[in-house]
Amino acid sequence: MPEIESLTFAALDGIAFAAARGRLGSLPEYAAGDLGPLIEMVQLARTGLLPPPSSAPWLRLNGTETVLRAAAGGSERWASPHGSGSGFLRCDVMQNEPMRWTSFKLEAHKAALAAGFPSQAVGRLMGAMGEIADNVLEHSESASTGFVVFAGGPRSFEFAVADDGIGALASLRSNPEYAYLADEGDALQCALTDGESRFGKAAQRGTGFSTLFKSLVNMNATLRFRSGDHALGMQGKSPTLVNAHVARKPRASGFMVSVRCAI
Repeated sequence: MPEIESLTFAALDGIAFAAARGRLGSLPEYAAGDLGPLIEMVQLARTGLLPPPSSAPWLRLNGTETVLRAAAGGSERWASPHGSGSGFLRCDVMQNEPMRWTSFKLEAHKAALAAGFPSQAVGRLMGAMGEIADNVLEHSESASTGFVVFAGGPRSFEFAVADDGIGALASLRSNPEYAYLADEGDALQCALTDGESRFGKAAQRGTGFSTLFKSLVNMNATLRFRSGDHALGMQGKSPTLVNAHVARKPRASGFMVSVRCAI
């Protein structure tokens, strides 16, 4: 029997384009692998383009069922049994119950350490994860739809932050400084630039993503940012906007950040 392919971002793009053209038809079977494509599928399900991962008959979930149900169903909190390496938290819980957020970060910290990452690198990653989750509270205008999810594995750690809010373009255009932005692709590149945010350059805000890039210095990482009908991706050692690729995609809901690091 042929080996079942993992659901990668490239595979998900192909499935989503086929669905957008009304040509989805019969799909080969895919297996859940990295966390990011599964969370992006949740975002595509929020628009009605694809089913949620837990409802797709062509997707083997490989033990990710519970965390994906939490993400798709709006649960407040979920953690893998006995701290075995994955967890989920809704962003408004993070805002309203800081002790639960602290507990969640400790679990993510342990998962990254168990994956083999050095403690200094893990500390930087946790700071970046917190900064990106704060962006949901500040910019999405829909904090209760936002969530943070992480998973540790052999020599790898990944996290994703997503929401069903207004997206990067509408957020930036709420400030007249950014009326020139043509589309979500422009907005993604702008939002990821140090000092750029809906509050304007003079506010000296918009440093969350620079914190992320600094946390990935000397680390091998794959990043994907998704807003509306565009995605921005980058990968490699110490990834930055210099090696980013922006492309139009079928429309997904809100805003999503996926980060996967490997040793």
